[in-house]
Amino acid sequence: MRNGERAILVVDDDADTLAAERAVLVDNGFIVVAARDGAEAMRAIEAGPPPSAIVLDIQMPGVDGPAFALELRQHLRHVPLIVVTSAPDPRHEADRCNAEAYLSKPFDTDRLLRTVRRFAD
Repeated sequence: MRNGERAILVVDDDADTLAAERAVLVDNGFIVVAARDGAEAMRAIEAGPPPSAIVLDIQMPGVDGPAFALELRQHLRHVPLIVVTSAPDPRHEADRCNAEAYLSKPFDTDRLLRTVRRFAD
């Protein structure tokens, strides 16, 4: 992640969802750093400047969304967190992660863009 750019960290263990989110964001001018789980996402955060926002899946093997969010908030309190989940109650999952926003899977492209822009611009 480079300073001054609108870098978004996208964390999802599903390759198709990760690719789709990345494509939508890149096509709309964002720099995207992709991670397949919470551990990989934390390494990306430790390696560079903080992202403008994080798009986070909840249900992942290893370090899941809530565990990542807990660790994230210990390091970076002010990075907006956007939960994207297929869980039946996405608001509850967002609350568990202290997230600023949530989207349901499958995600709506326009809503993803509006939400990321709201927090990253």
